[in-house]
Amino acid sequence: FGTQGRGGYFDEFGIIRDVMQNHLLQVLCLVAMEPPVQVTGVEASNFVRDEKVKVLKALQTPKLDQCVFGQYVADDEGKNEGYLDDPGVPKDSRTPTFTTMVFYIRNPR
Repeated sequence: FGTQGRGGYFDEFGIIRDVMQNHLLQVLCLVAMEPPVQVTGVEASNFVRDEKVKVLKALQTPKLDQCVFGQYVADDEGKNEGYLDDPGVPKDSRTPTFTTMVFYIRNPR
């Protein structure tokens, strides 16, 4: 889907700070957390937050060999531009636009 002209913004933060840290860790927490004590009422959001924090505290820091970083390039047919084709991206950018990581959570499950 590309950066669609937002490359200048994205180049400053990259996939790690823009997507992983802000969005995917939230999903990881929601999937891996224990059920909150309470899910309704005034304090419900605090119980959900507490369970998410427990997951974050239990995460092992990924080792470099558990991570893959890359940068999207144009396809061979020319239908999709690569990251460096975005006018807002410096031509020598090394900002990752793709990553996959293995996370281990130190908990009884």
